[in-house]
Amino acid sequence: FVTLTPRQRDVMALMVAGRLTKQIAGELGTSEATVKTHRQQVMAKMRQMLTSATGDASQGQMVFHRVCGQCHKIHGVGQEVGPDITSNGRSNFDQLLSNVFDPSLVIGPAYQAVTVVTTEGRVLTGLLAEDSDQRISLKTQGGKVETIVRDQIEEVAPSKLSLMPENLEQQLKPQELADLFAFLVLDKP
Repeated sequence: FVTLTPRQRDVMALMVAGRLTKQIAGELGTSEATVKTHRQQVMAKMRQMLTSATGDASQGQMVFHRVCGQCHKIHGVGQEVGPDITSNGRSNFDQLLSNVFDPSLVIGPAYQAVTVVTTEGRVLTGLLAEDSDQRISLKTQGGKVETIVRDQIEEVAPSKLSLMPENLEQQLKPQELADLFAFLVLDKP
């Protein structure tokens, strides 16, 4: 039995013909309810850990620039792929927890990711920067723009998932998370 992430399921569904997509869903099932429950458990665990931990905001600023700053700006520093979080998404602790640990829960229309499958089998996911008769351009992590000419595109589909990766709690150590949140809750740099 193979466990797939929600993003892998989306990509697999895009790459397989419609008839087989229904067959895959029937065999593997959909994961939205399982993912939702899991992310709620993660948020509860992170809330408990972060409210009892002491973080260093200056260290958290470095964590932000290394990890989050690839797509987000705060106080004028970072990339403009995702929302500028200087005044967006940090109004209260629960909202911040949700935005960081369950990024696909609420996705603003301007930040709806698009997945493009090329005729060569490449799969690209990003924010739609251009959509014309000649090409599609996607803004990706780090502010990079990927342009694909129309005759090389096999399929285009909106993603149900945020471009922001899930499982940040597995990528950072507990102290790094505490430091990051100490930085994120500050009103000023």
